[in-house]
This record gives sequence, C-alpha cells and structure tokens, in this order.
Amino acid sequence: MAWTKTPDGSFLDAAGNVLFFSKERFVNDICLGRCCFICGAQPGSKVFNDEHIIPEWVLRKYNLFDRTITLPNNTTIKYSRYKVPCCEECNSLMGRQIEQRISTVVNAGPEAVQNHIATGNSLEFFVWLGLIFLKTHLKDRDFRIERDLRKPDHKISDLYDWGTLHHLHCIVRCFVNGSHLDKEVFGSLGAFAAKSEGSLDEFDYGDLIEAQTMLLRLGDVVLIKTFNDACGAINGAMPRLERITGSLSEIQAREVMVDFAFMNLSLKERPQFYTECDMKNGKLAERAVMPAQFELGELDFALRGALFRHALSDRITTMRALGKTKDEMERAIDDGRFTVLFDDDGKFIEKSIVPFPPETPLS
Repeated sequence: MAWTKTPDGSFLDAAGNVLFFSKERFVNDICLGRCCFICGAQPGSKVFNDEHIIPEWVLRKYNLFDRTITLPNNTTIKYSRYKVPCCEECNSLMGRQIEQRISTVVNAGPEAVQNHIATGNSLEFFVWLGLIFLKTHLKDRDFRIERDLRKPDHKISDLYDWGTLHHLHCIVRCFVNGSHLDKEVFGSLGAFAAKSEGSLDEFDYGDLIEAQTMLLRLGDVVLIKTFNDACGAINGAMPRLERITGSLSEIQAREVMVDFAFMNLSLKERPQFYTECDMKNGKLAERAVMPAQFELGELDFALRGALFRHALSDRITTMRALGKTKDEMERAIDDGRFTVLFDDDGKFIEKSIVPFPPETPLS
C-alpha cells in the first residue's frame, strides 16, 4: 500500500504510522496534547515509560538524578522527574540509534567530538541536541509562570509559538522515518573545550528559545547549537570565534551561546524550511530555501544585552568587572558591548573568573 495523506496534511505509511506531522497535527497532538513526542501515539494506545529530558547516561555520568534544575519561574525539579511523554518503543529506539553513539564520542573528549563533526557526522549531534531542546520546552507545559498559586494558572509554554518548532520536530524524527536531510537544514554547531573555572559542576544546560539556540556542557566538552539559521549564526559569529584560543569557562560558554543567538536573530533574510513528500517513491526530504547570500541586518546591541542577561540570569548579580564599577558593568551589559571572552586589546581571556579581594567595594 502507498502512503496516505490525511485531511490535516500529515502523511501515514501503510501501517498507519505518522511519517510526516503537519504543523497542525504537531501542535495539537505533540505540543498541546500528551501524545508520544516521537511517534504521536495516544496515551493508552501503547505502553508509555516516558523519556528523561536529559539522557540517562548523562544523569549517571554527572550524578544528576537527585540534583535539581532551576526552571524559568525559579522553581526547581529533580532531574530524575524531569520527563516528557514517550512510548516505550520510541524510548528504546532513541537509546539504540542515538544515545549509544553520542555517549561514546562525547566520553572520548572534545577533540573526538570536534573530529566526529569535522568528518561529516554533525547530523547525529544535530538530532541529539534537537531532541533535548524540544523536550525541554515541551516540559514547560507543566510549569506555571507565576509561583503564587493565587494568580492565574498560566503555563510557561503559553508564551510559545509552537509552530516555530515544527521544523525542528521534522528534523529530529529522521531516525524514525528515514527522511533525507539537506545539509542546509542542519543549522550552526560549535564544539569547544571547557574548563571548570569558577564552578565545580561539569554539567550545564542553557537555551534561548526565541533564537532556537542552546548550550550543553558535558565535562570538558561544550556544545552550542542553533537550529533554524542554516549556519547563518556561526558565519556571523566566526570573527569572534576565531579569536578563542583556549578552553571556555562556564560564563564564557554562555556568552558564545549569546553570540550564536544574536547572529541568528540579526539575519537580514531568513532561510525557509519545508518537507518534500514523494508519495510515489515513498521518500521524505527536509529541504531549505536559502537567501541568495549570507547577510546581517543592522545590529541591535540592546538585543545582545537582553540575551546576555537572559543567558547569565542571576550569575550577573555576583559578577564584577576589573576596572569597572558595578553600575558601569551593568550599563555595558545593557549596551550589548560587555564581554567575558576578550580583554580591551581583543585577546582571549584565559582566566575569566578571579576572586576579588575582600575589601573591594561593590560599586
């Protein structure tokens, strides 16, 4: 039997499995419903065991099961309970097809990761990181914006335009439906060496959803990914990236995430993505319509400042800048020119975090 097309525009195979989710079905079943986020199975139709947002091998490696993640509303939840609806079949498939290979490469260190990507295997990291990013924001359906229970029960996800994540969902399902991915749909990916300067933690996660950009630090490796830019972000950030000559501290890595996000949001003309469904030959392909040339629009550095504040959150309250008062540093952040990556001569800062003497004034 050939594929069938449903009234909403989705495509099913002969067994009734969803090969392609239309945007409407993605929003209704995956984002607003409680279906398996991979195959779309309804609760009760299959065995569900749910999926850890941060993969289990990462939780084990960095002893995170009993630790907590801080949510956008400043409440916390244990990583062990940080899950989204997923059927047992898809959960097992992700483990075999994705997690086993990624864990092997990551555990080999930053050079192995960089070599893996450089030799044409960036798709695996794109899918793996995309799954984590998507799961993170699907979970926001469970969390209130306001911690005060007397206030309306609006959820963090109520602020999202779910349709903007449809392309990402199409991409990360390629291990299920066998879709071909054109290289332009991959987005920007940077792999950097990391160090534990200023923090004993070896794990960090951060994202800027409005720019579809995320950071994941795993020991001495930090991965930074933008999903919807067709490599525009890394092209725009390259003049700064080329000046990084050492390992990144936690706050430096977050600034690189900001630079990726800033460049993505500053693209003069955005790529357009679509799924090509060849019903006759039974093939799917994810494709992109690219601008004639890469070009940035006028840079709004106040936007960079806002992204910087979002990315560093409460870390900013404890930050100081050598040679600047607290007020001067705050103004520099809001102006979008503040950096923990480079000194006044444009050289990479090897030691971005140093203890201030106790007598140092705070303003």
